[in-house]
Amino acid sequence: MPHPKKKRRRRWLAAAALLVLAVAVWYGGTFWLKTTEVQLYSGKIADPVRIVQLTDLHGSRFGADNDRLVQKVRRAEPDLVVCTGDMYTSGDEQGRQVALDLLTRLAQSWPVYFVNGEHDDDGGFAVELQESGVQVMDYEQRIVTVGSTRLCLYGINNQYYSATFDLHNAFTLDTGCYTILLAHSQNLAAFAEFGIDLALCGDSHGGQVRLPGVGALQNQGIWFPEIAGPDSVRYTKGLYRQGNTDLFISSGLGNYPVPIRFLNRPEIAVIELLPPA
Repeated sequence: MPHPKKKRRRRWLAAAALLVLAVAVWYGGTFWLKTTEVQLYSGKIADPVRIVQLTDLHGSRFGADNDRLVQKVRRAEPDLVVCTGDMYTSGDEQGRQVALDLLTRLAQSWPVYFVNGEHDDDGGFAVELQESGVQVMDYEQRIVTVGSTRLCLYGINNQYYSATFDLHNAFTLDTGCYTILLAHSQNLAAFAEFGIDLALCGDSHGGQVRLPGVGALQNQGIWFPEIAGPDSVRYTKGLYRQGNTDLFISSGLGNYPVPIRFLNRPEIAVIELLPPA
């Protein structure tokens, strides 16, 4: 029969091992960067285009000066970088500087296009970004040429949408090029009704915690949104399609309001646009 002291020691060792495992799972799931690649084909694409999407950083750091994050972007060899908001958390001045430093650094190597979310909806921040070479897309439109491919980028600053939201009130769709909408929050029905080719969004963090067979644990206060939620919260991560419009939602980089992710590592997204196969 085992001695009582040995039994207690085994229990402590088992508890310590479980604690180490839990910390490893938490740390890896919350801070271990990954790259998610998506390929889309269109007759409007003549030469391939690579776009890196960053979103929802919330002032996080991946290595000193975000070196690990910048290296991931560099390895992706993008033609342009787009940021879809909440790059820092409202009220976090240190996180604000982290976001500004990162976007400034990226703009030294690639064209960078930015739309804000609810946290970084700050006119002063937008001015500093513009002074650093970042193109702030506050209900604006840009033509981008990559090789023989012509892209038309639209940017909006909505964090929420009214029942009467209609992109036709702000833009005229340029059907002569491949159209991309940058928005922090998704509204697939309205985007598809406008006729955009691709919308890139963030906001949901992929639910932060995901469960097999269930998807996101919650989104905007709605539990199990991918199973029981309305369209406004059901789309949380990945690629969706309605009509001729593709919507890609990145699960983002940071964490808010709690620093935890599960089965949902922080990501940079690489969207490759290709001519028809």
